[in-house]
Amino acid sequence: MNRSLFALMFAAPAAIVAPYAAAAEHPAQAQMQQNIDTVLKIARNTSLSEAQRVKQVESYADRYLDYERISALAVGAPWKQFTPQQKTEFIAAFKEMIISMYSHSALIGAADVKVRLLPKMTSNGNKFDVFSELQTKSGKKYEVAYQLYQVGPVYKIYNFRLDGTSLVTVYRNQFGELIKQKGIDGTIAAVKAKQLKKK
Repeated sequence: MNRSLFALMFAAPAAIVAPYAAAAEHPAQAQMQQNIDTVLKIARNTSLSEAQRVKQVESYADRYLDYERISALAVGAPWKQFTPQQKTEFIAAFKEMIISMYSHSALIGAADVKVRLLPKMTSNGNKFDVFSELQTKSGKKYEVAYQLYQVGPVYKIYNFRLDGTSLVTVYRNQFGELIKQKGIDGTIAAVKAKQLKKK
C-alpha cells in the first residue's frame, strides 16, 4: 500500500481535499463529509505549526476512530490472548506509532490530493461502508472505503480499504510474525519503539 495514501486514509479520517461533495443522503455519509471538511480546515491552517495541526487532527480523530477495534482486527486471533493491561498498552502504542509515522505525510498530502464522496454505500445491520474516490496529483484515482458502525448518533470508523486492500490486513501479518518471535510483550515493545515497517 502506498505510504502517503495510507497516511491520508488514516488521518482522522482523511486529511484530504474535498472539492465537491456527493449527495450525502445517509447520516454516515454526512458525517464523513463533515469529517473531511473539518480535517481539511485544520490541515490548511498555516497559522498553526505542524505539531499543533497534528494535535488538533488527533483530538478530532479520537471522536470517530475506534482504535480498540482497529487494534483488535489488526492483531487478529491472538488478540484473545492479550490481558486487559496488554490490550491497553498495545492500543496506545499502535495509535502513537501511526501518528508518528504518517502525520507529516498526511498534512503534506492534503495540498495535493482530491477526494469526493461517492453516492454508493452498503450496510449490514449497524455497520456501514461509505465510499470515496481519491485522486492524486498525477491524476491516478483510487477507491477508498471507510468501514463504520453506529453508536447512538455517531459512526465510528474501524477499518479502511484502499482499492480493496484493508488497513487491518496490511499489519496483521507483521503482528502475527512478531507475536511468534517475541511474544505479546515483545510485540508491544516493538510497537512502542516504532519498529514496524511503514506501509
